Amino acid sequence: MTMVVEGPATAALPEISRTRHVPAPSGPREPLKVSVYERMSKSNAQLMPIFPYDGAGVIVPCGAVLYGGPDRKHGHFFHWNTVSELLVAWGCNEGMIPSGSLMATQPFHGVNSFLRDETKTGSYMLATITQRQSAEAGQREALSAKCEKCKEELVKFEYASAPEGTPDYNPTAFGGTAEDRFPQFSTQWGSQEFVKRRNADEGRICKHCGHENYVFDQYPWGWNVLYEKTTIANDAFRSLEAAAKAVKR
Repeated sequence: MTMVVEGPATAALPEISRTRHVPAPSGPREPLKVSVYERMSKSNAQLMPIFPYDGAGVIVPCGAVLYGGPDRKHGHFFHWNTVSELLVAWGCNEGMIPSGSLMATQPFHGVNSFLRDETKTGSYMLATITQRQSAEAGQREALSAKCEKCKEELVKFEYASAPEGTPDYNPTAFGGTAEDRFPQFSTQWGSQEFVKRRNADEGRICKHCGHENYVFDQYPWGWNVLYEKTTIANDAFRSLEAAAKAVKR
């Protein structure tokens, strides 16, 4: 577009051109729209990606529904990420993060239920935690726990979380195979692997003070459920492909 202003004392203005635009949709990643409330009403794990895209450079919003009850014990741990995370609270009752809050987390941060009393029925928080996957090599994550008595580190599990499309992506990482149609989300794999180490004797009994820490209950988080169901989904897809090939013979 060219703008011209007439007048004896007015010099010619430079041409104004469009320099940025949203690219057209590509085949591999079509635009999708979901309600976070509808999607999370059917979720089976915390930090569940609400869209089926998590490759290099992708913005990945992950949902979490945390709620209280007489037997709920979420425990406490720490998370570290080389990529930034943004938390949005889409609804909260009796929680420490008010509804409508938006918070940019630090690379190293504590994680718990974020409820004032996690044993109280009716307390809850529905949130999304969004990260933008790296497009370069070197993306990593770590989970760690500290002794509830002396506060020294009990266990730390650090791993490469390079997404598909980066130079250091490993298609066989995160318990999957190169033939998987639906790759495992690295955070889910890493989280359930962390729990295994946290609940082993060397992850519970503090080497600094000897205190025996509580067993971390993975049930409220569901990481192992999403990991196992993703594995089954890949196996089921391959089973149907094999059946189709047998029919065509």
